[in-house]
Amino acid sequence: MAKETKAKPAEEKKPAKRCTKKADTAEKPVVAKEEKAKDVKAKEAKAKETKAKDTKAEEDAKAEIVRAIEAKAAKVRAEKAKAAKAKAEAEEAKAEEAKAEEAKAEETKAAASDDDQPDVPENEKIKRYDLMITSERAGYKPPKYGVVSMVQQLAYRGFASPVDEAIAETWTEIYFEPGPAAHEIFLEKNYTDEAPVFHELRLRFSDKPFFCDYSQNPKRPLYFAIEILGSRFKSPIGAFRKLFLDALNLRIATDFHDAEPIPPRKEVPEDEKPFEKKKHERGAGLAGTDVEET
Repeated sequence: MAKETKAKPAEEKKPAKRCTKKADTAEKPVVAKEEKAKDVKAKEAKAKETKAKDTKAEEDAKAEIVRAIEAKAAKVRAEKAKAAKAKAEAEEAKAEEAKAEEAKAEETKAAASDDDQPDVPENEKIKRYDLMITSERAGYKPPKYGVVSMVQQLAYRGFASPVDEAIAETWTEIYFEPGPAAHEIFLEKNYTDEAPVFHELRLRFSDKPFFCDYSQNPKRPLYFAIEILGSRFKSPIGAFRKLFLDALNLRIATDFHDAEPIPPRKEVPEDEKPFEKKKHERGAGLAGTDVEET
């Protein structure tokens, strides 16, 4: 009998081992490349962020400079506007004052009596007044150059012509006769009467106070005054008042009383004459144009 041959069971095939070593080696460059790409992107993002911050900081700095410039410009504009407003207000106030002066002159002119009018013939019936013109400011002392300017303006504008003077160490008195335009002290219209507008004008200034006998307060101390003696009118008009503003920066006050006989002109006592020079001859020069500092 033939021997039976026992068949060997078939060996179970084991799955083939995968070759991971090669696969791992192949994946590493890919991963490295991706990581590098991520790093690049991160760096780029950070660079963009930094650049954005720098740009914003620069823009903020520029904006701050612009705001500072605008603030400074606004301040300059405000100061200019304030100065312009102050100037306009000053000019307006000055114009109002001039109007008030003119209105006061017109009121005085309208209130003049018939005896004051220039068509009254020169005879015993003409009413005349003595006027005292002083400063509204108590204790006003005029500077020398202001007095010289006043004397020159009175003569230049034809209001009054200096004819004599008395110069002492501490006081000066200058005497004037009516000039060709003497009526313009009181009138805006022409003056056709032959009678003089006034008889004499006297300008006095002094270091020591003297007193005004015209006002309700005759003991008011004065250092400067103008008298218009024998005037046909009681108050000067605005144009003459403006002369004091121009020459002396002075607003005037006026008082009057009925005309009295003209007192004699003053003579300087020997002990009151100036130390350095006595009253001297002036040749062809006008009286009153070389006043002493008092």
